[in-house]
Amino acid sequence: MIKVYYLSNNNSGRKAMNWLEKHNLQMIERKITKKYPIEISEIKHMLVRAENGFDDLIKWRTKKFTDLVSNVNDCSTEYLIDILIKYPTLIKLPIIIDEKKLVVGFNEREIRCFLPKIYRHTQLLISGGYTVDEEFSN
Repeated sequence: MIKVYYLSNNNSGRKAMNWLEKHNLQMIERKITKKYPIEISEIKHMLVRAENGFDDLIKWRTKKFTDLVSNVNDCSTEYLIDILIKYPTLIKLPIIIDEKKLVVGFNEREIRCFLPKIYRHTQLLISGGYTVDEEFSN
């Protein structure tokens, strides 16, 4: 199941969810709020799927982050997770995740990875991206 993490003031989250709905993909909306903050287990789940670890998740260049961390190399994993829990605005959002994939932000090209393989294949054939002969000759 696809899960979309977002903040209410983040327009990209709404765009991502609209795109998923348009393509008939079932999802769970996970709005991060003070009442329902992001949890340690959720961040660890993201880190396992993030190709570049914290680099994919944290807004490093924000003033808030630089005020909290003078040297990121001295930070433990637990400390960085704690910062993300306390300050969810430091998380790059939306985060779209399933059992195998993670996409940060709304990028229509990247989010297509959540479409079923047969659908992506059919769309490439229709668009002229490649022919069946090319697919099987490699």
